[in-house]
Amino acid sequence: MVVISLGGSIVNGERVDIDYILKFREFMEKCEQKLYVVVGGGETARRYISYARALGMDEYSLDEIGIIVTRLNAKLLVDKSTSPEIPVNVKDAMIAGKLYKNVVMGGTAPGHTTDGVSLLLAEKLGETKVINMTFVGGIYTKDPRKYGDAELISHMDYDEAKRLISGRRMGAGLNVPVDLLAIKIAERSNIKIYIIGKEIENLEQVIKNEDYKGTVIGKFDS
Repeated sequence: MVVISLGGSIVNGERVDIDYILKFREFMEKCEQKLYVVVGGGETARRYISYARALGMDEYSLDEIGIIVTRLNAKLLVDKSTSPEIPVNVKDAMIAGKLYKNVVMGGTAPGHTTDGVSLLLAEKLGETKVINMTFVGGIYTKDPRKYGDAELISHMDYDEAKRLISGRRMGAGLNVPVDLLAIKIAERSNIKIYIIGKEIENLEQVIKNEDYKGTVIGKFDS
C-alpha cells in the first residue's frame, strides 16, 4: 500500500489541470500497489476561504469550506480503479480500501489538514511512509521560485521540520510544504514523509525505493 498526499495546487492552481489529472488517473490504474490518495484544496479553496474570511466567518467555517473543495478535487480523480464515492473520514477510507483497488479522498474535519489526514490514514494502515506531492517539490534553503541559488535539503529530522513550521500562523488555507500537525503525527508513529514534486516518474521512483528528487523528513541515525 502507498499513501499519497497530493497537493491541491498541483491539480487546481490557477486552473484545473485536466491533462495532469488524466495522467495521474492513468498512473493509479496501472500502479501495482494499492493507493490511498488524499487531495488538497489548492487555489480554489484558498480563494473561497479568503471570500468567507472577508465576510467575517469563523475559522471552523473556513475549514469546512476548504474541506468541500478538497472533496471536489478528489472527485475529479475518481476513475474505474477507485471507490466511486469520496470517503469522508479515515474509517470510511479503510472500508473503501477493502472493496476497491484504490481510494481517493479529501479533507475530513475542521482542524485537520489534508497532510494531517494522510498521516492519520498511514497510522491506521500501519504504513511507515507518506509521499507528499507539492508544487515546490521539497524543502529548500530559500524559496526556489524566487532565488536561483536555493539548495534542496535532502534529509531533515522531525525537530528541524517542526522548527521550520512553528513560526507560521496556523489557519484555514495554510500553504506550506508540510504542516505541523502532519509532522507531529509522523513523529509519534515514526512515519517518514517524502516531499516531492508533481512528476509522476519521480513518484514511481519513491514507491520503488529508487533514487528520487525531494526531501525526506524522519528519524535518522546520527
